[in-house]
Amino acid sequence: MDYTDQARKYEADKITLLGLFVVGLISAHFITASRYTGPRKAGSEVVAEIKRKGITSFFEDRDRQAFFFIRDAADRTIGLTTDAFDSSAPDTFSIQSAMLLHIRGRYQRKQLMIFQGDDRFNQFSWESELVSRAGRTATQILREQNGDLTITELGQSTKQTYKPSSDSIPDILLDLVFAQMLDSRYEKIIVDTIDSDGRTIEVVLSQTRTKGPPPVQPRPKYELDVLFLDDWGSTEKVSLDPKRQVLKILLKQRGTYLFERTSAQDLLRQFPEAADYIRLKSTLYEPNQPQY
Repeated sequence: MDYTDQARKYEADKITLLGLFVVGLISAHFITASRYTGPRKAGSEVVAEIKRKGITSFFEDRDRQAFFFIRDAADRTIGLTTDAFDSSAPDTFSIQSAMLLHIRGRYQRKQLMIFQGDDRFNQFSWESELVSRAGRTATQILREQNGDLTITELGQSTKQTYKPSSDSIPDILLDLVFAQMLDSRYEKIIVDTIDSDGRTIEVVLSQTRTKGPPPVQPRPKYELDVLFLDDWGSTEKVSLDPKRQVLKILLKQRGTYLFERTSAQDLLRQFPEAADYIRLKSTLYEPNQPQY
């Protein structure tokens, strides 16, 4: 074989390898796309089912409140969070919800959120106030009947308006997604959430698969892995009881934090300074909320 034949064979081999490489890329693209599209479609179906049922269908009582300690990686109790829910309001916004986050110490911060909406969260008003060492910020989010979302920030005259996807859900209602996902038997879903700043963030939820021998202590009834596709790449491991109520959340976000369910009495003993907010149900309808 002369040099010319060798050169032609070499070029042919390169073209063949390039073709195989391109085919591999295309195959990988379709595999990746299918892995993404399936969970996206499942997430849309889960949110659609929540809307069909209505928020009130997920609660045995028309009002409820849940309480959680927050502990850091050194197992120190550094804060609390609590949320209250009421569906007895006679107004257009029949759903009333409030959530408090209270952190003390070096990274102290206090955030109070008031959410009001219809039973299918097609329309809602969501106010959030945050006080930290950096100062005070407040945001109001309104979702109109036409689907537009308007965001107004404290001290700014301009407003931001955009139309989120029809199957997006406020992240203050994310525990409904936990419950409905478990009922749907999907192992993995992706949903669009709206956070308290008005941003849309994709969230990936997966049912936890256990490996190895059974644990010495019994596991909670359900466990989910949650990944927030935001700038921080936050993750949560959520444990739920047989009624699909959250028992604890292990959060990894610039540190590791454990949210563990407790009682109002335990919170009041350790955080007397937050007594006015721990009992959030009494503040849901007060026209003048106490300020931090």
